[in-house]
Amino acid sequence: MTNLERLERVKILCDPNSKNDLEEIVKNLSGIVLSHNGKYLWAGTDEFQTIERFTRLENGVFGEHKWFNFKDFIDGFDDDKGEVDVEGLDYSDGYLWVVGSHSSKRKKVKIAADKFKVEGKELKQVKREENRYLLARIPVNEAGEIDNKSPQRAWLKRDGSSNSLLAALATDEYLNLTGSIDSNDRNSTLGKEFYSYLPSKENGLDIEGLAVRGNKIAIGLRGPVLRGIAILLEIEVEAGSSHELNLKTIGNDSRQYKRHFLDLDGRGIRELCWEENHNSLLILAGPTMDLDGTHSLFRLDNPFALEDNSLSSQKNQQLKPIGDIPHGQQEDRAEGVAIYEGGKSILVVYDRPAEEKLILDKDDIVGVQADVFSL
Repeated sequence: MTNLERLERVKILCDPNSKNDLEEIVKNLSGIVLSHNGKYLWAGTDEFQTIERFTRLENGVFGEHKWFNFKDFIDGFDDDKGEVDVEGLDYSDGYLWVVGSHSSKRKKVKIAADKFKVEGKELKQVKREENRYLLARIPVNEAGEIDNKSPQRAWLKRDGSSNSLLAALATDEYLNLTGSIDSNDRNSTLGKEFYSYLPSKENGLDIEGLAVRGNKIAIGLRGPVLRGIAILLEIEVEAGSSHELNLKTIGNDSRQYKRHFLDLDGRGIRELCWEENHNSLLILAGPTMDLDGTHSLFRLDNPFALEDNSLSSQKNQQLKPIGDIPHGQQEDRAEGVAIYEGGKSILVVYDRPAEEKLILDKDDIVGVQADVFSL
């Protein structure tokens, strides 16, 4: 595929009074979505327990930064239970939808010129943080404010470092290696929910991408990628009691989800967003592992019309390639995508944006530049 045509750059400026580390915000933007006819840009980050909102101003600038703490609108949310690791946002019918990565993580090695040894908990410690296991819908009023007290606030039932979605996936025949490994010695096989415990970026379960239409939800998995095939999950929810969202039975064998398999040339799903008609889903494909690699945009028409266990590829023409989004060496990895300017272009934010995109002025102005590409 050829690179998409870049049309312009858009500034996203933070409020210097934010309690979060501003440089960490602009370097770790993940899921994004526009609401209210493009007036508000909502963004999640990898590191914090807030949703960031920016208002569209003149001259291609998003500013008037405001942030909303999860603990103010999710009952029982505890800041001490780790980051949410927001990896998907969508806006539909007056609701802001948000999903965490649902992933485990491994302690990083801090690479430095004078470092020659792996020490302490580096590479050894794997953590599951409870706040990552969140899928929620939050009412937003006409002024772009989250309604903290609305009875319509709702989320999948949470249970420590799990929730009702992971409970439904626990015995999945593709994700449970105990059930899928062909071996005469069952004692030698790996444990149940293997992909749930394997860390993200190591082909473990890792959600990156959310697209909502009504009560139907598409969830993109960065991992696992199974023999080069990515997985798109489809669920449908209904309101229960006490702000709970319940999963409906929609799949084969009375499953509470459908699986859609996508041949993305060996890559996982890094982002999802609807085109303007809300029938075509844009899929950003990128490496599952923590490495540089091509980020490509595909189109999948009418995903909710696909049968359970569907297979979509370029060969059967259900997946249509659109183009590549350029990346750098260990930087500029496309992370968040939103439809822009009436559907003729997309707005893209990056993980580890290049230095030239960062806005770190002496006058306490901190921000980042996002790219606009033609569709």
